[in-house]
Amino acid sequence: MRHLLTLLLSACLLATNTPAHAADTIGLSFLSVPVPERGGRMDITLWYPAMAGGASILIGDSPLFNGEAAQQDAPAAAGSHPLILLSHGGLKSGPFIGAWMASRLASKGFAVAMMRQPDPHTMTSEESLREIWLRPADLSAALTAIEKRSTLSVEIDRNRVGVLGFLVGGTSALSLGGGRLDPESFARSCDPGGTGVDCAEFAGAGIDLHSIDPQNIARCHLDPRVKAAVVIDPEFGANFAPDSLKHISIPVRLINLGTPATIWPGLRVSGLKDAIPGAHFDLLSDASQYSAFSECKPGGAAILREEGEEPLCDDPGGTSRATIHDRLAENVAAAFRSDLPQ
Repeated sequence: MRHLLTLLLSACLLATNTPAHAADTIGLSFLSVPVPERGGRMDITLWYPAMAGGASILIGDSPLFNGEAAQQDAPAAAGSHPLILLSHGGLKSGPFIGAWMASRLASKGFAVAMMRQPDPHTMTSEESLREIWLRPADLSAALTAIEKRSTLSVEIDRNRVGVLGFLVGGTSALSLGGGRLDPESFARSCDPGGTGVDCAEFAGAGIDLHSIDPQNIARCHLDPRVKAAVVIDPEFGANFAPDSLKHISIPVRLINLGTPATIWPGLRVSGLKDAIPGAHFDLLSDASQYSAFSECKPGGAAILREEGEEPLCDDPGGTSRATIHDRLAENVAAAFRSDLPQ
C-alpha cells in the first residue's frame, strides 16, 4: 500500500486550469497550525461553502489525476457550519489525496479541515511508523488552532465537530473516538497470518514491529470535542484493544470499499461493528480500495501500466469513479447530518 500511495505525490500541484467536473462554489483557505507533537507547524486546507469571489484554484491536478476546483479566500456562505476533520492516506501519502471528498462535503454545507501530511519523499520507513500516533495528535492540534482563531474564512459550529478518515487516517479517526491500539496485536500484524498492509516494506527496511515502543502504540487520543466519526478502510483496524472499542460513546460509521472477497484483510471493518456500541457498517460493493483516490484522467491507466504500478485507475466493471465519489460523499454527509444534529 505504501509504495502505491507514494505514487500519488504527483497529485500535489496547484494550477488554474478547468477541472474535469464542475462543482458548487467551494471556498478554500490555507492555514498553518502549530502541532506540538511534531515540534513545528503543519499546513492544512480549510474547505467551506462559499459565495462568489476569491481566486480560482485547482488542487491536486497532475498528469495522472484530475484536480478539484475551489475559490481561494472566497467569502463564506452565511451561517454556522459543522466542521469535519479529514485525514486521508497511509503511512506515506500525498498532501491533497482527500481533496475530492473535502470539496464534495463543502458543497453539502460542511467546513472541512484537511490535514497535509509531511513529505513522504523525505520520510524514512522508521519515521513513517510515527504517523500512527502523530496523525491523531495532528487532528486534535488542528481543531485547537481553529478554535483559537478569532477570524476564519467561515463560521464554525464548535458543538458539531466530526472526524473522517481513510486508511491510517481511519485509524486516527477511531483513536479520536477513544479507540486504542493494542501493542501486542499491532506487533503481530506482520507475523505469518497477520493482516498488516505495509509488511513487505517494513521487512525490506529491516523493521521489526515487535521493537516499536508499545507506549507510543497504546496512546490514548480521545478528544471529547469530536462528536461523531466516519471510518473508511482503516489500517490496523484489527489491532485495536477490544476494551477500548466497547467504551466508545460517539456515533461511529464504518465503511468498506469492495466486496468481502476483494477487501484486503488489513482494511476490513466488519469485525468492528459488534465491538463498538451502536456502530453502523456499510459496504460499497461496486467500489474498490482504489476508489478512495482521486479521479484519473483518460490516460492515467496507461501511465500506470507503462510504469508497472498497481491499477490505481481501475474500478469494478460498469462503475465510474466520479459516481462512486458522489455516492460515498453523500453517504458520509448523511451520516454527519444525522450524528451531528443542530
